[in-house]
Amino acid sequence: MNKKAVVMLSGGLDSTLAAKLMLEQGVELCGLYLSAPWGCCDKTKAMKVAAQLGIEFMVVKMTQEYIGVIRKPKYGYGSSMNPCIDCRIYMFEKAKELMAQIGAAFLVTGEVLGQRPMSQMRHSLFLIEKQAGLARRIVRPLSAKVLPATLPEEEGVIDRERMCGITGRSRKEQMQLALKYGILDYPNPAGGCLLTDQEFGNRVRDLFQTQEEVDLEDMELLRLGRQFRLNPHTKLIVGRNEEENRTLAEYLAPGRVLFVPEGFPGPSVLLIGPPDEAADRRALKMIAHYTKKEKLPPQAKVIRRVGVPRQEGQQPLEETILLEGHIEEKELEATRI
Repeated sequence: MNKKAVVMLSGGLDSTLAAKLMLEQGVELCGLYLSAPWGCCDKTKAMKVAAQLGIEFMVVKMTQEYIGVIRKPKYGYGSSMNPCIDCRIYMFEKAKELMAQIGAAFLVTGEVLGQRPMSQMRHSLFLIEKQAGLARRIVRPLSAKVLPATLPEEEGVIDRERMCGITGRSRKEQMQLALKYGILDYPNPAGGCLLTDQEFGNRVRDLFQTQEEVDLEDMELLRLGRQFRLNPHTKLIVGRNEEENRTLAEYLAPGRVLFVPEGFPGPSVLLIGPPDEAADRRALKMIAHYTKKEKLPPQAKVIRRVGVPRQEGQQPLEETILLEGHIEEKELEATRI
């Protein structure tokens, strides 16, 4: 067995420490960042960690098949729409593909025994690595001493005694280890995967219940704006700031209509689904509702853009309409997802 491995990097402290422990033992590492449609972890931070460690870094995007993993998980969901075990198996399978490409002998992760309730319990760890075809080839340096020996340990590629035996959710030992290595710039532990968030999970559930064919772009849109379900076929996304307004414009396509305030600072609204007068009126009311009254001109106008096929030189169909109407907060809440 060679001394080359893939390390899964999230940009967080645990994966950084795991990589550091392996580098100390002379392991040649290639960092892997798996990019989800909604960007759970921070790719920029992961890239920065790889640069600081002086290791190769690769980004692999989740593919369309990942949606099937979320939609019909074999091992079920956690507290929300988070299929942690199935998701982890999928990620390790992707890591295994990279291992084969670069000739790596094993995989390194920053997992800590008992830190996550679904995917990092003892039984789950071994189930996941077996289903991913990586039994005994996943090294978890932060918890190695409280887990059975892996093949790289047995074959003398790495030394078990130079790794850790951390368990549970406390970060005290990791912080002490970070201090030892002079790692001072690391993010606070976040809430983890967005799929564990109840609001985001509700949006995923709504999408699966109302749309038979779902693609990665549909999943990306779930992270944006305030979202409202008008009927099984129609949804509105209201931008919360200038950046989201610009991002919503990038998703204009056939089957979608974009409403953009003309000459005043208000939210853009993306209508997803077959346009009709009722949906148009609701979009206009939402622009009025979420625009500060003092910023709303007496005869406010909105540009209505209808998505067309994305072909070179083909522009969206546009018309300018007057902003009118009012909507009550309770009416908004009845459709919010």
